[in-house]
Order: sequence, then structure tokens, then C-alpha cells
Amino acid sequence: MKTLHISIDQKKISYEIDFLENFSELHSRILSEIAGRNHVFVTDENVFEKTNFFTNIPKEKIVILPAGEEYKNWESITKILDKSFEMCLDRSSVVIAIGGGVIGDMSGFASRIFMRGVPVIQVPTTLLSMVDSSVGGKTGIDTKHGKNLIGAFHQPEKVLCCKQFLQTLEFVELQNGLSEMVKHGILGSEDHFKHLENFSEKFKENFLEKNNRIEIENAVFSLVPESVSIKKNIVQQDEQEKGVRGFLNLGHTYGHAMELLSNFEIPHGIGVAKGIWQSVIESEKRGILQNDIDKKRIENVFSNFNISLENPFSLKEIEEAMVHDKKKKDGKIRLILVKKIGEVEYGNL
Repeated sequence: MKTLHISIDQKKISYEIDFLENFSELHSRILSEIAGRNHVFVTDENVFEKTNFFTNIPKEKIVILPAGEEYKNWESITKILDKSFEMCLDRSSVVIAIGGGVIGDMSGFASRIFMRGVPVIQVPTTLLSMVDSSVGGKTGIDTKHGKNLIGAFHQPEKVLCCKQFLQTLEFVELQNGLSEMVKHGILGSEDHFKHLENFSEKFKENFLEKNNRIEIENAVFSLVPESVSIKKNIVQQDEQEKGVRGFLNLGHTYGHAMELLSNFEIPHGIGVAKGIWQSVIESEKRGILQNDIDKKRIENVFSNFNISLENPFSLKEIEEAMVHDKKKKDGKIRLILVKKIGEVEYGNL
């Protein structure tokens, strides 16, 4: 038998994540990144209508999709691809995603499969997408079987986080993003968790009453680079989730199941918070959680952010919803369990 060996050195991929104050600065930076290339913008109705970012951008260059997780599907991908053909994009062109995680995931996926891959610039517009989905290259769409089960890895060319977008968010969107930031602290940085604790103590009355937005936005945006750095360091070690990157799924196995069971009425970040709490409880049952103090600290920080950790479904319902979860390994549902704040480990359900 004759065997041929093929060895291909993959091109090293690197990109920068910039943190900007306002739309004027963002617009200039995007034009600089596009650098005269053919391009399309992808956004949703909420971002298009609630911000003035698109004022000076020709509408024919914008794909405006319906807002919401329920539109994260093939129909939306087809709209992005059709616009890309209509605008005569080629492999030297670029797609610019202006939106939350749904828009970022779909734009990344569409740009990955269009002509076998064109660059994408991620401009996250929610706190959640700034600290999570815009970084790391995971893209995809949902199916009736679960979230993000069809997709691909496609690292962005650039990520641009702009604080001005936070002004347009509903209060729950701040809670969604903070849930992911707490997750980063639990799985990899007690210092980051402490900073979030201090932030939550300072503003707990504001979260209870849902007021004083400007001060909250300024304070939380100052913590975003620290949170993103935790994810960045993990992704650099394990781009395609074969090892430590799986730790970023803390709270997601339970959380995705709850989102699915609620027909996505439970938003992603809140689902992650509830999922983290279920993981903490499971870790305690198994004797993995090292002390009660950390359990109380985790409960308190979510309470300060006015995030309910109540699980509205039975464990049987959740386990049945986990059947198609892509985070399985060797046919077993894989959990991320908490040893202490700053350290987690793998476990099977």
C-alpha cells in the first residue's frame, strides 16, 4: 500500500481588539480598516433604528435583519449571502457585523462560507457580545435541535468595541453581559471576580431600581478589557475547543437547555447565570466545590445585579433538552464544574 503524507502549515491568525468611546471614533476606525475594499454591513432592525451610527452609510450597503434569536437561521444567512452577491463581493472584500451576538455569529458564518471565506470585522453592540461572542471566532446558527449546532470557526479581522452602543441597551442587556463577565472571573480570575464584586456592591441599588445608567455604563465599560483578556488568553491556547477553551462553556450546557425550553424567552446571559448556579449546586453535590464561602459570593454577586438564579424547569426536562448539545464528548454530556472562584474542571452528567 502506498501512502502519501500531506503537511500544511496553517497561517497564523492574529487580530486586535480596540475599545472606543463614541460613534465618530468608530466610524473613522471602520473606514480605515475597510481601506477601500468592497464591503457590506450586517445589522438588525433594533440597532439600525435605535442608533444614529448608520446615518452616513448608504442603505444599499446594509443588510438589515429582524432582531431576535428566533431569526438566527438559514433564511437570515441567505439574505446576507444574496446581498454579498448583489454587491459583487469577492474574496478581497469584507463583511462588517454591527450588532449583538446573533448578528455577529451569523455574519461570521456567512462570511466564512461565502466564496469559501472572506474577512469579517466584528463591531459588537451589546455588553454580552463585547465580552463574549465577538472574540474567539465561533460562528453559527440555531436549529430546532438546539443553539449553534451548525457553524464554523472564523476568526475576525478586527474587533471594535464602542461604549456609545451601551446607551441604547435595555437594562436586561447589561445583566446579560455581566453574567458572562462573572463567568470569566469564576473560571479563570479571582481578581476579575473581585472587581465585579466591588462594582456590584457599589451599584446594587441602581440595579434594583434600574437607574443611573450613565455611571453604570462608564464603570462597566472600564472592566470590559479585563474580561475580554481572560477569554483572549484561553482562545490563544485552544482555538477549536479541544482542551481548555471548553471551560468557557461554564453555565452554557444548563443555560442553553433553559433557553431552548423557554422558547428563548430566557435571554442568553440570564440563562448562563442560571446555568452557572446549577453547575455550582452540582459541584457541591459531588464534593468538588472547595468551600461554602465561594458559593455565597457567587450567589451574592448575581443578587447584587438583580439577576434571578431560579430554575423554572425540572432537571429531567433540562437533561432531555441537553441531548443534542454539541459540548458532548464520547456520547456523554460534559459539564464545567466549579472547584473555587478562579478554577474549574470538566465533569460528565
